[in-house]
Amino acid sequence: MTLADGASVSRRAVLKQLALAVTSASSGVFNLEAARVVHALAREERQTGGYELKILTAPEFATVSRLAELIVPADAGGGSGVDAGAAEFIDLLCSQNDVLVDIYQRGLRWFDSTMRRRTGTRFLDASDIEQTQLLDTLVEAGRSVGASDLTAGVEFFDWVRRMTVDAYYTSPIGMADLQYQGNAVLTRFDVPPEALTFVSRRIEEL
Repeated sequence: MTLADGASVSRRAVLKQLALAVTSASSGVFNLEAARVVHALAREERQTGGYELKILTAPEFATVSRLAELIVPADAGGGSGVDAGAAEFIDLLCSQNDVLVDIYQRGLRWFDSTMRRRTGTRFLDASDIEQTQLLDTLVEAGRSVGASDLTAGVEFFDWVRRMTVDAYYTSPIGMADLQYQGNAVLTRFDVPPEALTFVSRRIEEL
């Protein structure tokens, strides 16, 4: 996706363009400048009275936040996916794309119903061990060939993991982690494959 006419495009239009690009057939490379606009919108709200949810419910947002924390945990090198504003980033994009809303609402319901079958409680109220065990199961199932009763969960986890990593590495925290110094001609951003590999490994180690 490319931005049209630079400054003549409103930030809300940029948000809409990026949100629709996320689920397009050609998606896979983020427009870096557009992603930075989304982060800026969320950051301004946090600094002026707190972020107001756009489409996700409070429980859905809390679950996305917990997933973002598990997917990109804080370490000595930098903050977590939550610190990078991944949950707000996802909520803003969902607010502009009905397809994305459906993906997240269905996926979050799957997480809760699956955890209830396993532990008797929703995902957010499960223990840290129970939460990471479910993610480990999804990572392992994603490596297998063929459909299973975990397919819906694997597909959603792929979405939330990719979008969390995209949000992290297009945020100021993530750019610092990548030691990104800025580039006037860079308009597209693709998360390094090494970053996705690192995130998968960290999930397995939790």
